[in-house]
Order: sequence, then structure tokens, then C-alpha cells
Amino acid sequence: MNRHILQQLLRTGCILILLAETAAAQTMTVITGRVADRPVKSVSLSYWYDPGISPAITQDTLLKQDSFYFRIPLTAGRQVFFYADAGGGYNFYGLIRAGDSLHIRMQGDSLFFSGGGAVVCRVMYMATREQARIAVPSLGTAAALAVGYRQQLLAGSRILAAYRDSMSRATWSMINAHVQGETAAKLVSTLWKLPAAPDSTMEERQVRFYQQEILPALPVIVPSDTTAMAIRYLGYLLQKAEADYFIQHRYECNNRAIYEWLKMRYSGRFRDKLLAHALTLGFAAGNQQEEQEWCVRDYLSAAQDEACKQAIGKLYGRSKKGISKGSTAPAFTFQDQHGRPVSLQQFSGKVVLLHFYNSTDALLSVLSEIKTCFDDNTVSFVNICCNGNTVKDLPGWLLQLDEQHADLLTQYNISKYPSLIVVGKNGKIYATRPPDPLSDHGTALTNIIYEALLQ
Repeated sequence: MNRHILQQLLRTGCILILLAETAAAQTMTVITGRVADRPVKSVSLSYWYDPGISPAITQDTLLKQDSFYFRIPLTAGRQVFFYADAGGGYNFYGLIRAGDSLHIRMQGDSLFFSGGGAVVCRVMYMATREQARIAVPSLGTAAALAVGYRQQLLAGSRILAAYRDSMSRATWSMINAHVQGETAAKLVSTLWKLPAAPDSTMEERQVRFYQQEILPALPVIVPSDTTAMAIRYLGYLLQKAEADYFIQHRYECNNRAIYEWLKMRYSGRFRDKLLAHALTLGFAAGNQQEEQEWCVRDYLSAAQDEACKQAIGKLYGRSKKGISKGSTAPAFTFQDQHGRPVSLQQFSGKVVLLHFYNSTDALLSVLSEIKTCFDDNTVSFVNICCNGNTVKDLPGWLLQLDEQHADLLTQYNISKYPSLIVVGKNGKIYATRPPDPLSDHGTALTNIIYEALLQ
């Protein structure tokens, strides 16, 4: 046989073997369903390969004869959380493993499951439904809220315990972390709703409340690579870290303090995953740039999990493309509410607080309070309404963003409202994401503006 032909055949054989191995490693997981009694046009399905650090993959499908069909490619042995939403109250957060098929029938006020993944999803659904039966007052006191969430944790634990032997240990750990983690986070949050009392300091009452009403009811969930897959468990740990830090030190902490607190208390891939989730939320929330950057640099040098490092590195690289402290503030010129042209350049020599907001802005009172601390000749407040009508009582200049100047949001890397940016007297960025003034009555932001004046 010709030597060239033989080499081609060998290469073709190797390719076929690789394709066969890939096909064997990948399997299709199928989720189907039917909406029995409502005029639903489409269903959306989202799933996460690596919750906490990877974005959701979303599919949408139109219903055909009231039915829907989804296929999820999964590596053998993998499990993923998914969220199905048909609207009209038909939504469900579930867990499915590679090779399973799940059928969801939506009828009345209930969901019915069948197929290979039915047991796990049914238990998750029953546990969350049982928790939802316990009413928690939306505007209740801290004590009333804590009672409700404690009862929900007990209700969920009873359902989960009853089905513990009907699935693998790893699967049960994942759904337990998911179901209980969400409610536990709500219970921890009641700490911040406790009102002050005249007979004792706020901190003393918070410590007692935390130790007596919250800690004893929190679920025992072992941190592991398995439970790290439950994003709601990771969220609970972040909230608990903030509460634990406050109880120990008796003052509120910043993002760097929470990062270091978590770094000291966890290890291995679980720590990498938890810290990556905290940093991901920091990018989304617009944490103070200097703190976030310190944490990211430390993380990239210390973390061992390559997937987590790549995810954080990508977010960090994307954030560096925007403005940063010391860079020249992007120029703009457009009209105020009276039709007069306003440009950033006209404030040269002053410190400028840029306030990007929408119609639901909540900073009116606190910005007015901060403004009284400064003279108009040294500090200017520039309020830029990006969606809705301008709030006339805001202190300072009132500007309305239009389509012609919409790229200003990209230049200033504005992804949420309200967003605050401090520009120094030299026209350079001094602070890109100062602390939320609502959290401390504007104290930190006022100090930052004072510091900028001294530059």
C-alpha cells in the first residue's frame, strides 16, 4: 500500500477514535414538559455548569401543542442546577444529572415530575413548597422575621431528611445546601433589621440576638466541592461572614475584610470557589475599586483552581478597560433642564461628584445632607438622569441624558443606578465607586470628597 495513503488512513482512524471518545464523554440530558391549563407561549430554561463563577446558559423555546423540549449537553457524571420558567407562576429551580430525562407537567397550582430525574426535583419542589406555606411578614420586626425563617428551615429539613436515602449522598448534599442555604441567608439578614433600644446599645442587642435567635437555627452544611455547586449556599456563607465579622469586631467591615476573613476560614477548591463568587459579586455591585483590585490581585496569585482564576482574570481585564483612579475623566457637553450647555470642563479647579441615576433613585436626602458640607466654589454636584424624569430637588446641576450622549455610560462604565464618581480638581478620576452613602449617612463619601479637595 502507498505510504502516503497509509498515513492518511492512520490519521483518519485517530480522528474517529477521538470523536468516539468525545461522544462517549458527552451525553444529552433531556428536559421536557407540558403546560396543561394556561395559555403559555414560550418557556425559558437556564442552567449553570459552574455556579458562582460562570454565567447562565439560557435557551428559549416556543410551545408546540402545549409542550416544550430542551437538551443539555453534559459530561458523564456531571450534575447541573437549572431554572425553568413558563411565566404565570410556573417556575422551578431543579437539579439534573447527565443522561437523565425529566418531564415536568404544570397544572393548577402544582408541578408534577416523572422520568429519571424526577425524585431529586420532586424533593426540591416539596421542600421549597413546604417552606413557602409558612408566612413571613414582609414588614415584620427582626424577631418576627427570625421566627418565620427558623420555622421555614425546620420545614425544609423535615422534607429533605425523609428522602435522604432515596438518592446518592452527593446529590442530597447539593440540594440540602441549595434549599437550606437560601433560607439561612434570610435568617442571617434579620440581624441588620434589629432596632435600637434606649436601655442598651445597638451592638449589645445585636450580639444577643445573633447568638440566641440566629446561630442555633442555622443548618449544619459541610463545605465541600459538592456543596460549592449550590450558589445559594455560597451566598449564605458570604452573608454569614459579614455577620460573624461584625459580631466579633463590633463594627461594619469592608469588602477586603470579608475577603480576608473567608480566606482564613476555608481551604482548597472550596475556598477558591467561594472567594471567586465574592469577587464576581463585587464586580457586579461596583465595589470600591482600590479594595476590589487588591483582592483580585491577591486571589490571582494565591488561588489554585484554574477555572476560577480564569473567570476572575477575565472579569478583571474587562473592568480595567473602563475608567480608573488617576485617568482623565471622559469629557461631555449637553444641556441642563433649562436648555443651557453644561460641560465637565467648566468645573475645572473644583471637585465634582457625578451622580448617575434613574427614576427610582434613593439618594435625594443623603446627597442634600452631604452638599451642606461643601461650598459651591470648591465642590460641584452634577446629577445625570439616565432613565426617566429628572429629580428636581437634587442638589447641584440637573442634566438629562439623551440618545445622542448614551455612549457616556460606556465611557464611565456605568452598569447600575445610582452610580457615583468623584472627579478631582485636575479633571482626573479620584474615586470610581465610592461606598454607598445610604449605608453610613454619607460619611465615607463626604470624607472622600474632602480628601479629593486636599489633592
